[in-house]
Amino acid sequence: MTWKHLSLSVTGKSHSDRNEPGQDYCRTGALRFSDRDFFIGLAADGAGSTTHGGMGAEIACETLYLRILSVIREGDNISSITDDDIRAWVTASREAIATRAQADGKRIKDYACTLIGVVATSDQALYFQIGDGCIVTSNGTGYRTIFWPEQGEYANSTYFISDDTFLAHIKIDRYEAAPEEIALFTDGLQNLVLSFSTRTVHDGFFRPLFAALRKKPDNGFADLTTHLTALLSRDDVNARSDDDKTLILAVNVQVS
Repeated sequence: MTWKHLSLSVTGKSHSDRNEPGQDYCRTGALRFSDRDFFIGLAADGAGSTTHGGMGAEIACETLYLRILSVIREGDNISSITDDDIRAWVTASREAIATRAQADGKRIKDYACTLIGVVATSDQALYFQIGDGCIVTSNGTGYRTIFWPEQGEYANSTYFISDDTFLAHIKIDRYEAAPEEIALFTDGLQNLVLSFSTRTVHDGFFRPLFAALRKKPDNGFADLTTHLTALLSRDDVNARSDDDKTLILAVNVQVS
């Protein structure tokens, strides 16, 4: 097995106090096709001002996951995936959300969500994002962000897949070497694990989590997930961020 990974979403206090479901969603997979191992990680955050942002986040992630699986199953190397291909994936997710909105008699902006994604093999990785949240990676020499969380025109605003201008806000990057460690997280965590004044990562948050994940046997993630869920639900954490918190962690075990 090349990739170990775990994912969790914790409902923020702002929602739980009102007996509302969380609006984050994530989808992950470690797969092997044509003698190559792939990791797929996707996370989305439904806009807090919407009525169906959580549904939009789920549709976006699930639609994208199926699109990526289709490409992988065709045997394509991810180096052959173009920026236009990624834009087509995101557009398909937006169209799926629009279809659901129409069926529900609602507007697409009622399903507004951000989107973060990674597709990696043992030797390549591609990343894409709309809006805030973040992707953090490491190759053993410290942690770095792939994109800085994108803020909108106004305070506490960002960009969404439902925006008419969504194509202008898709960030895409790729590397010919896959990282040893990958983290994706929604904006409920970004103020806790990033320094906005220096645009750096709080290494002390991620280093022990990745070390614990790397040491766990393949069937031993449940207790680590339980520990992380409890950590992100603590009162002192909620005092700093009462939003939903989604975290995806993945380690490339070939390099250990």
